[in-house]
Amino acid sequence: MEGLGELIRSGRYDEARKRLLLGEEGDADGLAALLELRDWLRLKEYGEARRLLRQEAELIGAYLDPGRVQEALQAFETEEEARIRPYTGDPHLGAEAWTALGLLWVRAGRREEACQAFEEALRRDPGHFRAKTNLANLALEAGQTDTAIALYQEVLKQHPDYPLAHHNLGAAYRKKGQIDKAVYHLKRGQRLQMQPPARPPRPPVPGSVGPPEGRPWLGGWARRW
Repeated sequence: MEGLGELIRSGRYDEARKRLLLGEEGDADGLAALLELRDWLRLKEYGEARRLLRQEAELIGAYLDPGRVQEALQAFETEEEARIRPYTGDPHLGAEAWTALGLLWVRAGRREEACQAFEEALRRDPGHFRAKTNLANLALEAGQTDTAIALYQEVLKQHPDYPLAHHNLGAAYRKKGQIDKAVYHLKRGQRLQMQPPARPPRPPVPGSVGPPEGRPWLGGWARRW
């Protein structure tokens, strides 16, 4: 059986966390830092990812090179396919790289390739709610309203305060003529857009020692900045 360290190094964070919950000893703090990094990548909050890299360079550096992460963030921000592609196979960064490529292909009108990119992102990280939201957006644009609604609802089960999913779910309900639901979600999305980004709620990682003063539990309940 693979050790916890190997699971973390290969990007299988959720499997490692389950084994910690079962009482296995391992690097809980390193895992917690990587879970937080994953949260910020899923949200496309690259500034928060950079802050975390500065604060937890030693913990994160045990599993991946913080400099490489910085370079990847720059590539994602430039929106240049040639710069993003080298990260698509990375166990820690691949899901975000595929999501970034998918967005590029949506803008280029390459809808089928974009859909495949978002599906690959979800294969690598089933909890990447922004990739799933983008899949829902493509379904909505294709007239597959019920499919889009189901996907938006899945996103909001994971991250109830994700404003884009609320807004687009409201638009989908409006297409179906369900005005009360549409108004609720559109207003909810507008309110959430006025607030700082929040990480999705998640129970704390067992065994982590807690953050420096003024920071939330790594991998814990969402806090707004």
